[in-house]
Amino acid sequence: MSKDKKTVLKSGDLWVEVNDLGAELSRILDRKTGKEILWSADPAVWNRHAPILFPFVGKCWEKAYTYKGKEYSMPTQHGFARDMEFTKTEENEREVWYELRDTQETFEKYPFHFRLLVGHRVENRTIHVMWKVINEGDETMFFMIGGHPAFLIPEGHSLYDFSLQFDKKDELHYEAPDEAGFEVPKAAGTLALDNGKTDIVPGFFKKALTYMFDEAQVGQVDLLVNGAPYITIQCEGFPYLAVWTMEGTHPFLCLEPWYGRTATKGFSGELQDRAGITAVEGHKTFEAEYTIEVHEYVQEE
Repeated sequence: MSKDKKTVLKSGDLWVEVNDLGAELSRILDRKTGKEILWSADPAVWNRHAPILFPFVGKCWEKAYTYKGKEYSMPTQHGFARDMEFTKTEENEREVWYELRDTQETFEKYPFHFRLLVGHRVENRTIHVMWKVINEGDETMFFMIGGHPAFLIPEGHSLYDFSLQFDKKDELHYEAPDEAGFEVPKAAGTLALDNGKTDIVPGFFKKALTYMFDEAQVGQVDLLVNGAPYITIQCEGFPYLAVWTMEGTHPFLCLEPWYGRTATKGFSGELQDRAGITAVEGHKTFEAEYTIEVHEYVQEE
């Protein structure tokens, strides 16, 4: 499988590329400024752009989970869809849809028959990221799904020129995984906001390696560069939004709308009892959408 097979979408302002592998958004080019917006997936740092997380967000405790008393192996975090080849089902200049169906291999580690549809549509300076999870079986299906777009720090800037502007004005409750990637109650905290805003300062990601805002607190977040709008994520109704980067290198910042969350440390219960799980009844469809707006940010000379 190769990341070289891709679809190009174009609006007047944006050039967008989507890979067949993982149905992953792989490039956002601002055609007005000539600037790259999405992280390049440099394998020496982090080899992904904006993977689709399915059927899990985060890790399973001891790389396994239990469903109906049977243990299933899930050795990688964020499930398996991001590393599978999708089939392109629809395409035009502005929109593309991909499909992933369960296989014998996926059924052995995830015992549900499903179709996962992933769509991207470009309108002016906005990218719509659309998901449909179709339960092809008779019984209720339990899953998670999430976005993981990584936005490039503009040339000449550092992570500490970024600020986050939330639609909530006072404070946000967050939970944070430990270094192994599992939720621990003692890592929960409160992020104080100044009229909805917080600056990213040195040590921000030492307080929490990942900030996970729960309970649908965040419907919109703006990423600012020196106070100027750069990216807006609209994710109204999503139960979780995560903010993550790689402390020490800081080449990008991820803003991640999730239906799901990483496992609590030590959790070994049934799949349907895992925090953040989503359920869809037999032969029903779950749908969700978030948007990425790219602002006309012009780098200072």
